[in-house]
This record gives sequence, C-alpha cells and structure tokens, in this order.
Amino acid sequence: MIRSAQALAAILLVIASAQITVAVDEVAETAAVETAAAETAAAEKAAAEKAAAEKAAAEKAAAEKAAEIAAQSIATHERWVTSAVYSPDGSIIATAGGQSLQYRPGDVLLWDATSGNLIAALEGHTSNVWSVAFSPDGATLVSSGYDGKVIVWNVAEKKSTATLEKHKGWCRSVAFHPGGKHFATAGEDGTAVIWDLEGPKEAKELKAHEAAIYQVAFSADGNTLATASTDKTVKLWDWQSGKENAKLEGHEDAVWCVAFGGNLIATGGADRQLRLFEPNGKLLGALPGHTDWISGISFSPDGKKIATSSLDRSIRTWNVDQALAAAPGVGQAAAKVKESKDQLQKAEDTIADNEPKIAPAKQKADILATVVPARVAAEVLAQSQQVAEQNKANSFVKVDVEGAKKAADEAAKASAEAAKALAADKEFTALVTKLNAGSSADATKEQAAAAKVVVDLTASLTTAQQTKDAATKALADSTAALKDLSGKQSTPLNGFKSTVWTVSFSPDGKRLAAGSHKSLRVWDLTQPQELFPQAKKEEAAAE
Repeated sequence: MIRSAQALAAILLVIASAQITVAVDEVAETAAVETAAAETAAAEKAAAEKAAAEKAAAEKAAAEKAAEIAAQSIATHERWVTSAVYSPDGSIIATAGGQSLQYRPGDVLLWDATSGNLIAALEGHTSNVWSVAFSPDGATLVSSGYDGKVIVWNVAEKKSTATLEKHKGWCRSVAFHPGGKHFATAGEDGTAVIWDLEGPKEAKELKAHEAAIYQVAFSADGNTLATASTDKTVKLWDWQSGKENAKLEGHEDAVWCVAFGGNLIATGGADRQLRLFEPNGKLLGALPGHTDWISGISFSPDGKKIATSSLDRSIRTWNVDQALAAAPGVGQAAAKVKESKDQLQKAEDTIADNEPKIAPAKQKADILATVVPARVAAEVLAQSQQVAEQNKANSFVKVDVEGAKKAADEAAKASAEAAKALAADKEFTALVTKLNAGSSADATKEQAAAAKVVVDLTASLTTAQQTKDAATKALADSTAALKDLSGKQSTPLNGFKSTVWTVSFSPDGKRLAAGSHKSLRVWDLTQPQELFPQAKKEEAAAE
C-alpha cells in the first residue's frame, strides 16, 4: 500500500512537472512572439521614418532643383552652348553643352522660347554634349556627346528612355529623319549610324569616312543623308541602300557643318568659306566672309536665308539669291587674292632663298679674284725664268727674275690670306688648291663663273623684291575688293566674347538662336533686337 502510494505520488509529481514545463514554454513562446512583434513594429516604424525622411529629402532636393531651374534663364546662362535647336512648334529651345570638354557632366537644357526661362535640365551625359535634335513631332529629343553616348529623351516627361553606346570615341552629331521614325548619329570613328526610333534599335551602319564626321543632315525628302568630315569632303548617301551618290569637294580644310535648304546644300568649315552646292555636287559659289572656322549653318524655313556661326566670335546672315548672284564676282576677286598671295609667297621664297646666298657667293668670287693675279704672276715668273735661262750668255738680254719672283710671292700670299676666310669650306678650299696649281685661264674662267653667280643672284633678288612690292599692293587691293563684295552678301551679328559654336533659325524664321562658349543669345529678326540680353560685365575671353 505504502509503495503504491509512493508510486502514485511520483507519477503525480512528473505530471505536475510536465504541466509546469508546458506552462513555462507557453509563457516563453508568448514572450518571443510579443518580442518579435515589437521588433517588427519597430523595424516597420524605422523603415517608415526612413522612407518619410528620404521622401522629404527627395522632395526638398526636387524643390531646390526646381528653384534652381526656375532661377536660371537665357540672360544668365554662362556655360558652353555647342548646339541649339528649336522645337518644331517653336516653343522650346534645346541646347547642348557643358562646363568642360571632358571632365564635368554635360548639359542638355530646355528653355522656354518666349520667356527665356529654363524649363528642365536633363542629366545623363558624363562630359560635354555636342548635339541635340528634336523629332518632327517634338515628342522626342536625342542628344550626343563627347562621352560617345547617344541619349533618347521623352520631352514631356523630361527623362531619358534609352542610352545608346555604339560609336567608338566622341559622337559629334545627331539628326532626325523628316519622317520621324529614324535618326542618324556620327562622330570620331567616321561611322554614320541610322537608328529606328522604335526600340530604339540600329537600322543601318555606314562606314562613311576614314576620318571623323562632324555633322550629319537629312535632305527634306529624307532620301539623302549628308556626312561632313575632317577629310575635307561631304558625302551624299542613299542611306537605305548604303550607296554613295555624290561627293562635295573643294574645301581646303576640315568640313565642320552641312545643311540642306530648298535645292541647295550649304557647307562650311576650317577654310572659312561658305560653299553652296547643287544636290548633284556642282559648286555654285564659295563665299568668304568669316575670318575663322565656320562652326554651324542653318537655313531659314523658306530657304531664302542662311545663318552661319564661326570661331571668329560672330554669326552672319546671308541672302541666298544675292549670294548666288554675286558668286561669280566673288570668285574672280577670290582668284585675284589667291593669285596675289601665290605671287607674294613665291617672291618671299625667292628672297628667302637668294638673300643669304649673295654674301657667300660674293666672298668666293672675291677670293677667286685673288687667285687669278696670283696665277698670272706665277706664269710671268716662269716665263721670266725661262727667258733668263735661255739668254744667260747674252748680256744684252736683261730679265728681272727677282722682280717677277717678288710679284709672284706677293700675289700668292695675298691669295692665300684671302682663302683663309673660307678654310672651313672643304669643297671650295679644294677648288682653290686646284686652281693654284693650274693655269691663269682656268682661274679666270672659275672667277668669271663665280662673279656671274653673284650678278644672277642679285638680279633675281631685285626682281623678287619688285614682285613682292607689286604683289603686296595687288593683295591689298584685291582683299579690299573681296571684303567689299563679301560685305554686301552677308550681315554680321557681333558682340560675342568667345567662339560661336552653333546657330539656328526658329520654325517661323522670325528668330535666330546662337550658342557660344559663354552664352545663349536669341534675336528677333523682325525688329531686329536681342531678346534676352545678358547684363553687361567683364567676361574672360579664355576658352
């Protein structure tokens, strides 16, 4: 009985212990759940607080960015503008540029064409942006830069939709096809790439030039793509087939820009001339006017005017009809300038070649002039000695051998002394030595030839100096005539303090935008007046 009671008690004790353990475990589990819930709640609270802080920071940054953008305007812009184009409806001016060619992010900026205020700054290029182009419907903007990137932007949303990195090296130019479904890019690698905007994806690649391409442009009908290159040519392509249809030649240096207008193609570049071609490649006129490289060309919408920008810190507007009418006269004046320059250069080359030769030639002639009497005296001495020897038994024949010897010694000494001046000239010294051992006739012949060289050089120098004087006057006259003719063809807009990179007509042709190293400037051509002038202040000219 006692044992049964003890066993029962033990069993009851085990059961109680188990129940206690279960209760403890339940309490611990409940505590763990409550702790986890608390930790989750704390984490969620921290995440919410972090998200709220990040949102607030983003909103603050956006507000600051918006305020910064709102504070900027064309009148206050002070960065590079290497490309400027109007949107198809004329409401926006898009510009490309930056603060540094390589080392700072580039700019793609959208400006309100009416107020001049900055609308948006599109970020994505890591270095200077070279070119921007709107699609014909204005919905898309494409930019290309020194970083080699081509970025496609949604204009309404102010954000990029694609970044294309096809080109090797910098990408200098972008142009939209008039149909709006394609655009072309080109740059340092000499390759032109045509892209399908849908995607976007590559549609065609043209290995257009061995040298760099500075600009591409589509014809109005969209059938032809022009590529302007540093190889001094512009090529016209049937871009769909890849066939080269024509090559525009005549530029004497790199071609920086090309534009289509009506039935004309305009080109410009480092030779400072605006050239007008027919689509078949026939040159209609080479028009001077700028004093430094032409960096940009834009036709007015009606094709009756051309605007050009230049590194000479100016832009010029040209009346196409007047320019074409004056082209023959300009060509003749330019030919006269070239002829005068060639004559002047030839005369200067002759002077530079002959002038330093005259003194040494005269010195040689003078030395040889001492050899001749020395050889004559030596021959007289020899003859005197021979006569004296033949008549030594004849007291009636008197020969002054001593006198002849003295004269021969003095002449030889004078000749030797004179020859010391050109002792370093081994070839001439050898000639003098040979002549001193030869006849007076040989010495006289060499001296006469040397004297003739002096006479010929002097005469040539005199003629060259006369030609130089005449060519200098002719060049001044022809340059003045050419400047007068050029001035009647184009009107300059000056006032830039640095290189002007780009120029663009508005879609209605009433405004003109130009970008330089330090500013974006816009003119109302109907007034004419500058619309958003910068405040007058000192501005560094260094670029």
